[in-house]
Amino acid sequence: MSWNILWSSTGGGTLEMNIGAQKAVGQVSLGQADGAGLCNSGIRGFRTRPSPTGSENVTDFGDNFYGWPNTVFDGHLSSVTFALALGSGQEGTAVCNIFRWS
Repeated sequence: MSWNILWSSTGGGTLEMNIGAQKAVGQVSLGQADGAGLCNSGIRGFRTRPSPTGSENVTDFGDNFYGWPNTVFDGHLSSVTFALALGSGQEGTAVCNIFRWS
């Protein structure tokens, strides 16, 4: 397992976590939020590398945070980009995890 905290007080942000391609799950949850308005955490995108000598495949869920999933899974996951979206005057954290299987 790998984990990190994404924190922002400036409208949100992203955090990219890279691993060697393997069977893994990326998962994010909102840690805390302060201030009035909408707040969301999710996965902005991820990459996979099906072949050790091949290029990576990129999945991008776009800028609209309503389309960001909380969890992604792939047998060859190599990177997850976690995201936090906040309104003005807010701050928040997201807990970002990658769970690996051997």
